[in-house]
Amino acid sequence: MPRRLLGSIVALWGIAAGCGGDGGYGSGPNGSGGPSTSTTVTVQNNIFTPAATNVTVGATVTWTWAQGAVDHNVTFDDGPKSATQSTGGYTRVFGTAGTYPYHCTIHPSMTGSVTVR
Repeated sequence: MPRRLLGSIVALWGIAAGCGGDGGYGSGPNGSGGPSTSTTVTVQNNIFTPAATNVTVGATVTWTWAQGAVDHNVTFDDGPKSATQSTGGYTRVFGTAGTYPYHCTIHPSMTGSVTVR
């Protein structure tokens, strides 16, 4: 294999590895990579940061709307939801182990999850 071609293959592999993530957590612009252990999620323009988080049973997770955010909400697939708002916050206590997916009903690509262990 010519050195030039080999160098190009190595360079492309490096770029692909740098852009990777396991894709198993969340979706949308911030859905790559593994989950965090944060108990704070920022609600920004069309993104939850982090999109996936792990917490222990009994933990409280707080969603905080970033300054300048447009209207969003946090709506859990199991029912609980925040108000639709552009400022402020929302909290939920997780008393049972499991995975709790959520989304913004206004922006369907905004998704996230909380895994409780």
